[in-house]
Amino acid sequence: MNQIKFCANIHIVSPEPKAEGGKAVWEIEVEDNSEVHQEGMDFIGEYNLCFYHRDIEALKQLYATSAFTAFWDNHSGCDSRNLEDHFTKVSEFFQKGKQTESGEIEPLLIKDAQIRSCNGFALVTALLRYQSAPTPGVRSTFVLIKDEGRWKAIHIHHSFDPNEAQ
Repeated sequence: MNQIKFCANIHIVSPEPKAEGGKAVWEIEVEDNSEVHQEGMDFIGEYNLCFYHRDIEALKQLYATSAFTAFWDNHSGCDSRNLEDHFTKVSEFFQKGKQTESGEIEPLLIKDAQIRSCNGFALVTALLRYQSAPTPGVRSTFVLIKDEGRWKAIHIHHSFDPNEAQ
């Protein structure tokens, strides 16, 4: 028998499932945990500031070096399977990467952010939009762990939203 464990932000309202269409259905309610939400938004903000300021040392502090798995980007040639490769690619981007007409790295608008946490992990999802070209949006997922008292990334994935016309 498969068991589903509900973690932070979800509460089971009815202890016994109801039968609906031959399936067991539990009544649940989702609670907004503003502290976890704020911490997730703070992480995205710190992460983006590292890019705006081209600060590779500050960016390195946002990754869990003992648990990192992969970075998947929405631009070709930017994926990394280890932190050394990732930081090399980001450093190159900071030096000669795509810039806006102002000479700055493209500002991002953060939309539809959702943050959930459970057992020392947090999942942050958001739709990011480049300010000068908001469509298609960039679907972003940050998988975080608590490390040294703060959230740090073990996996980040960005992909253009295929449901939006370019």
